[in-house]
Amino acid sequence: MDTVVTTDIHRLIRLPATLHGKTGLKKVEFTIASLDDFDPFKSATAFRGGSEIIFVSKAPEFRLGDEAFGPFRNERVELPTAAAALLICKKRAEVVAQDV
Repeated sequence: MDTVVTTDIHRLIRLPATLHGKTGLKKVEFTIASLDDFDPFKSATAFRGGSEIIFVSKAPEFRLGDEAFGPFRNERVELPTAAAALLICKKRAEVVAQDV
């Protein structure tokens, strides 16, 4: 649960399929019955394809979907778009300019 959103009466609604600005994960609906089995790092990933080259300043090992990434420290890496978006949103990485 996002306690900041839950306690702030001005941010109680998030539209379906919108992205959370601090994680890059999308808002998904699920039933109360499926709460115990819900895994946002699998079900709420917004970007299912592609990859991005990013420079990661510092990030611990993390899981997104069925893959584990990291740890990273001051390195340029190519990651799936969803993993790159998560690190960029968390201010742990920056996009690397690509040669055109």
